[in-house]
Amino acid sequence: MASSATIETPAAPASWCGRGAKPRTFEKHLPVVCYDKPEASIVSRKNTITNHFGRLQDKRYQALTGDLVETLVVPKREARTWTMQAGDLCRVTVHEGAQVGDMNFWNLENTAERFYSGKTRQLHSSHLRVYDRLWSCLPHLRPMATFVFDSLANYGIDEDGGALHDVIGTRCDDYTYKLITGKDRVGSCHSSLVKAVVEERGLTEQDVHDVWNIFMCTGFTQDTHQYFCKPSPARKGDFIEFVADMDLLVALCACPQGDVSIQVGAEVPDDKCHPLKELTIKMSEIRGEDNLERLRNYILRPELSLHDPMPDVLPRQFDAMRLLHVPRCPGSTKLIPRRDQSGQIQEFEEVDLEEVGANANNSMSMQREPGLLEEATRGSHSNFPFWPGGFDEQRQQIAALDVDNFQFGDKLLTVPPGFSSGHDFSQSQSVSLPSVVADPSNVDLLENLEQDLDVQEWMKLTRTGDETNTSGNTQSPSQRKQAFSSEEFKDVDDQIMKADLKPVLNISTTTKSFKSDWAEMVDISHPIKDFKEQIPCPAMEFPFELDVFQKQAILKLEQRQYVFVAAHTSAGKTVVAEYAIALSKRDLTRTIYTSPIKALSNQKYRDFRKTFKDVGLITGDLQIEPTASCLIMTTEILRSMLYCGSEVTRDLEWVIFDEVHYINNPERGHVWEEVIILLPDHVNIIMLSATVPNTMELADWVGSTKKRKVYVISTLKRPVPLTHFLYTGAGGKSRDDIFLLVDAQGKYLQANYERAVERKKEMQGKAKGGGGGPKNYVNAKQEQYTWIGLIDFLRRNNKMPVVAFTLSRNRCDSNVAALQSVDLNTEKEKGAVQKFFLQCLAKLKPPDRTIPQVLVLKDALERGIGVHHSGILPILKEIVEMLFQNGLVKLLFATETFAMGVNMPARTVVFDSCKKFDGLEMRNLKPGEYIQMAGRAGRRGHDETGTVILLCKGNVPPSMELRPMILGLPEKLQSQFILRYAVILTCLRIESIKVEDIMQFSFKEFNQKLQLPTQQKQLRLAEDKFAMLPTLGEHLQPLVNFYDKAVEYWKEKHRIMKFIVTQAKIQKELKVGRVIVITQGKHYNKLAVLLNAKSVPGKDTVYKVLVLDHQFKAKESDSLQRGELYYKILSLTPQNKTFQPEGIGGHTVLDIKAMDIISITKNSLKVDADVIIRNWEQRQLERFKDTPPGGTVVKAVTELHQLNESYTASPENIKYVNLSKEINVNADSEVAMLNYVDHLLRQVGDLLPHTNIAGFEQEFAKVYERRMLEIHIEELRFKNSAKNLTLYPDYCNKLKVLRALKYIDELEEVTLKGKVACEMGQNELLITELILCNMFNDLEPAEIAALLSGLVFQAKIQGEPVIPEPLKKCVAAFEQINDTILAEEQRFQAAIETENRLNFGLLEVVYEWARNKPFAEIMKLTEVQEGIIVRCIQQLDETLRDVKTAAIRIGNPGLQSKMEEASAAIKRDIVFTASLYTEM
Repeated sequence: MASSATIETPAAPASWCGRGAKPRTFEKHLPVVCYDKPEASIVSRKNTITNHFGRLQDKRYQALTGDLVETLVVPKREARTWTMQAGDLCRVTVHEGAQVGDMNFWNLENTAERFYSGKTRQLHSSHLRVYDRLWSCLPHLRPMATFVFDSLANYGIDEDGGALHDVIGTRCDDYTYKLITGKDRVGSCHSSLVKAVVEERGLTEQDVHDVWNIFMCTGFTQDTHQYFCKPSPARKGDFIEFVADMDLLVALCACPQGDVSIQVGAEVPDDKCHPLKELTIKMSEIRGEDNLERLRNYILRPELSLHDPMPDVLPRQFDAMRLLHVPRCPGSTKLIPRRDQSGQIQEFEEVDLEEVGANANNSMSMQREPGLLEEATRGSHSNFPFWPGGFDEQRQQIAALDVDNFQFGDKLLTVPPGFSSGHDFSQSQSVSLPSVVADPSNVDLLENLEQDLDVQEWMKLTRTGDETNTSGNTQSPSQRKQAFSSEEFKDVDDQIMKADLKPVLNISTTTKSFKSDWAEMVDISHPIKDFKEQIPCPAMEFPFELDVFQKQAILKLEQRQYVFVAAHTSAGKTVVAEYAIALSKRDLTRTIYTSPIKALSNQKYRDFRKTFKDVGLITGDLQIEPTASCLIMTTEILRSMLYCGSEVTRDLEWVIFDEVHYINNPERGHVWEEVIILLPDHVNIIMLSATVPNTMELADWVGSTKKRKVYVISTLKRPVPLTHFLYTGAGGKSRDDIFLLVDAQGKYLQANYERAVERKKEMQGKAKGGGGGPKNYVNAKQEQYTWIGLIDFLRRNNKMPVVAFTLSRNRCDSNVAALQSVDLNTEKEKGAVQKFFLQCLAKLKPPDRTIPQVLVLKDALERGIGVHHSGILPILKEIVEMLFQNGLVKLLFATETFAMGVNMPARTVVFDSCKKFDGLEMRNLKPGEYIQMAGRAGRRGHDETGTVILLCKGNVPPSMELRPMILGLPEKLQSQFILRYAVILTCLRIESIKVEDIMQFSFKEFNQKLQLPTQQKQLRLAEDKFAMLPTLGEHLQPLVNFYDKAVEYWKEKHRIMKFIVTQAKIQKELKVGRVIVITQGKHYNKLAVLLNAKSVPGKDTVYKVLVLDHQFKAKESDSLQRGELYYKILSLTPQNKTFQPEGIGGHTVLDIKAMDIISITKNSLKVDADVIIRNWEQRQLERFKDTPPGGTVVKAVTELHQLNESYTASPENIKYVNLSKEINVNADSEVAMLNYVDHLLRQVGDLLPHTNIAGFEQEFAKVYERRMLEIHIEELRFKNSAKNLTLYPDYCNKLKVLRALKYIDELEEVTLKGKVACEMGQNELLITELILCNMFNDLEPAEIAALLSGLVFQAKIQGEPVIPEPLKKCVAAFEQINDTILAEEQRFQAAIETENRLNFGLLEVVYEWARNKPFAEIMKLTEVQEGIIVRCIQQLDETLRDVKTAAIRIGNPGLQSKMEEASAAIKRDIVFTASLYTEM
């Protein structure tokens, strides 16, 4: 392009802004450009010039010199079309604050030829102050556009129109919106274009593409190599222009922000020297005939090639002042004041800042800048989590500290400044020092300062130091640091720190009886007499005397220690949680209280709010006071906050895990492990649990993971002891038949059990008319009489209130229905129940108040009978809980979930049955389950003992079942950790944390982690030993090859023989008397007679065989005994091919396994195996060792000796069973393995000549020892690596699945698809696939909600689910996508979390609910109980939010709005009624 010209400019027309004649220069930064040339738009330059030369020259010159042709105005929300002739110039002027929509071009001669050039995005404002022009010298448009690396083709979207889309994840324009959804956006630019083109020009909708969204603001992110953009209204003076090189049809629509005026052929009015107007301004400056040739040359022969994809570039002029303009960056230092003792500032000192420029999107540091305010509580999936406590320093930081070839020189100081002596590292020597005896008067000053004690208290502690130490002194922070110090330089420290320099203040320690590396059991057997002196200013006062375990826990909390309280039910664990909340309130920090279920969170919110006021609640769809000092939530919510880098973590001091034994839950236990692993270092952990056997193991894992000691505090007994009874009554005269089975001291009374059995048999005999016999089945009438009799007994004996655990929802409801004649409340109590019930139901709509379940429960509650299970509506369950707490429910039928609630004890607990169905089978209750439910009996301060009654409706359960159930220990806590796809993708995304780290710190890998130090030590010793071995000479290399081949042969041989002996035909051959060839130890290739075979389930079969041996055996020292493999290898050599016994009658009996069998012969001997075995075993005794063998043994040995002589003379005399042919091995792979074993044996045979050397065994021993040590070192290295982790194979397999499904690339970089999956709470892969294959684009919100219910509904239904006709194809598509994912998981053998991810049992119900049908009507569509339906819809709302978040990330506003509509459609009425605990 020609340089800028300085030409006198004539007066501008009135429409101009005026630019004067001042010489001007232009500068801009070179942008990144995309250049797309569809084949339809390629027209040769020659033809263009030939056909249009005359018109082209005249029209261009006419347009560029200022002749006005036409002006159009495009109102907002409308589109206009017009035609342009070749050479016409068009300028699109946008009013300030307006925004241009889509523009299309067609060839007027052939409207099917559309000049489409990709998604043209304008340049970032840092590149140009305004937008550049679009210039066309051929019919092909050449726009400025930002190039991106993402393609919609990867997501199943047509490449035409999407291949260069640069806003995936933030915004989606109209055309891409239609590609994804299949629909036009209402009132959108695209729909306006379609309307205008179809109505005015007769084109089809397919001809409309949005070429330009002209005024957009984009930016480039270096970390993801992607562009982001957002709509940006025009600024004053913004416009865009182009010249037509052929006759065109143009269509333009305007966005809602304002009107657009289009001037065709207008002059260029501007005084701001924008480079956008460079071309037209130059043309305007050319006047007169002298410059006509210059104009012609400029038009026909531009300096830049017509096909050059780069835009016209104006040269930048040198400006020295630009050097002074430096881009702003975060400060790397700051000034801090230095003060004197009076506090006056003396000077300022500049110090370096850490984590400069760190934010939530690039750093895991606590020093990073805060995130967005709206993301402060829940965080964002694009954030990095904070660095987990206990993890090693980031590898890249450690790597940066390494300095290669760093030389200290030879002038090292040996005496530190201020020290009288030092250490000479060149002459290391050990110095024995006298032991320092701790002075009992020494005081822990650090601990006193931490506890804020004044001088008087310090003196008091000094005087009573001994008493304090015995009552509860614990390690100080200095001790903990000392415990973590390395032992590497211990001798150096001892030499430098002479006795006179030893610290005067010794930290005293209290020796505990039971310790592990990171866990310590606190002794609670002795009272703490000076509790108030140790905590003179407690954070919270309690109106009752605390138990010893509570005091010990509070002492540890004051010292900011990790605490694990494993106490019996109703012992008062909540006191510990309340004190931690009070501490954080006093210290202006925060506490998070987690519970296993949402209902428990609501209950705790009400209870804590009464005590502390400043309490918040966070659930999936609700946030109450998120800035409170105490937040209550489920563990899943906390996990999400940690992964999303919530700002709450910064102020967090305590996390309380209530019911932490829930870590045993197979479905959700892994959540607790993930949270504990992810918690930052500054957060203290409190775990509350029922008593479990391995509390120390769990505490040790938590301590080793977080590098903090955990103090375990466990109660010795229940505060209210339990008595267990058997109730055998069945109404009538037997209503008082109850027998004490276990007394308050835990003694099992067998005599009473037998009396109960006799009484039950007596009653059953009478019921049958004198005929006895077992009877386990009782009909509904008999069960009703049993309950009525039991209730009468409990009322007369003042045993109310009662919780009757009935481990079936249907049985709970049937029991309530059967007791309609029972009334346990007075008239006053009935009135109170009715009033409270109506107050609670006032929140519901009138139709919801008449739901059958509401009416039935209202009648039952008025009579003092309640029911509580997952099928009950949430609001009704809360009503039942509140009435039970107030004593207005006397009998409560409940399932096991009620035992997980807050402290709602009863006087009596009744077990309807001691069996439960766990989803797989009907089984007895486990001790832990029984104790959890039975623990609800006995109210502290009200009852001396708690009563537990086992209802024996049929036969009395066997004593061998009852005793372990009642008195047995609960199950050990076991890891349920699983490796979720979201965890893998999150770790790959943030890169700082490796997936291997997460696996290594899990409870599942804890035992293996404990062995690492030993294995590392073994590795060092093995490497040292290997370094001392002499190098093998070249002459031994053939023996090395022989060893390697022999090892491979025996490895495969052992594997195939284990399989072969399990085959039915082989087992028939291996009968007593069969002659086989075996090798075991130094018994090389011996013929053996099979005597018997002993198989134990789960273990290898052991075969007892008789073999020949030397008559007189020389005793060998143990030092010459080598491993079994060594002798197996030697058995392959020619010298050991056969065995020739020395002497007569030598024999022995061996126990061998399948791996010792070399081959099976077709020979058999008739032997009496039992006699031979007894005779042999007798002769092994000391007093019978000289007894000659029996006749049977001699006969067998003689026959075997004869066979061996024949075999030795000619091995062909023995025929063998052909394992691959005669035995008919069915598995092809095993046949191939047999052939491979034969192949290996032939290869070994080729190397056998190298073994025929003098001193072979001595030489081979050297090779064997070295190679075995090498293998041992490799095994130890493997054990010390991440590959030895239990979950590592599954991790590798899941990586393959993610790679196959395009969630990660070959370099394990997370793709956009993977980032979407990171944001899913569950079913990550399935939901992501559904979103990105456009499954929801053509569906209505109600249909989407119904289909997604198949991902959250888990209950079983009878019969096939009802699928509405419009959704049958979608259901099939869902199942097909799910099958595709399952196929990939099975192909790569990845662990499948859930086999049945889809369950459409409630699809019709949710579909009608989303279409605004009343709850009472949808209940007629299914047999599923109300509470299950509500739970499903509530979980569905969480899934809809996940899909909405994903839609925002991929830039699909249409899907986002549909998810919002679907969520709004289901969030109504009784399903989403607010909890009573949050409002009362």
